[in-house]
Amino acid sequence: MMPRPKLEDARSRLLVSGLGLFSSHGSERVNSNAIARAAGLGIGTFYFHFANKYAVLWELQLRTLAGLRAARAAPRDSADPIRATVAAAVGFAREHAEAYLVCFGRERAAAAHHGPVLCESSRPIAEALRVLQATGEIELALDAELAARAYLSMEAGLILWWLEDPKRAEADALVETLVRMHPARTGRRTAPPSR
Repeated sequence: MMPRPKLEDARSRLLVSGLGLFSSHGSERVNSNAIARAAGLGIGTFYFHFANKYAVLWELQLRTLAGLRAARAAPRDSADPIRATVAAAVGFAREHAEAYLVCFGRERAAAAHHGPVLCESSRPIAEALRVLQATGEIELALDAELAARAYLSMEAGLILWWLEDPKRAEADALVETLVRMHPARTGRRTAPPSR
């Protein structure tokens, strides 16, 4: 007789199985039984840990966002903080491609049917843009919140496109393009502010 897995091991196994199944089949083609079976666990163990497959998807998305946030926060002492955070996002996506695809790809639509869609917070970018506006470095007419949200949507879309086939572009070219498209760069004044 095999020993029973520890509770925390069972939960981790269910998450790993769910991630693999969601990334390869999509959430609509996966059910709780398939996740439990792939984890080598019974359906009762599944329901002890999660209410349904969407609870697994939700936790995967929360963990992915937390990991991405931590990756972006790590390079604080960089001479070019925009490049550092963009490179961190691209690096995180490359290292955790399955999780990134599940969090930002087609699974977002499935999650929307069962709760709010998770997305990366635009607050840090918007706050940085407001600081640049206060110092006159970027246009006051730029709506900081809209620019931050637009940038993050564009960034996620471009990274998803790249993850589908990383041969489409070199990672450095992807980072360079995203840096150039960042609103802190595109919103720069063409002429110094008049005093």
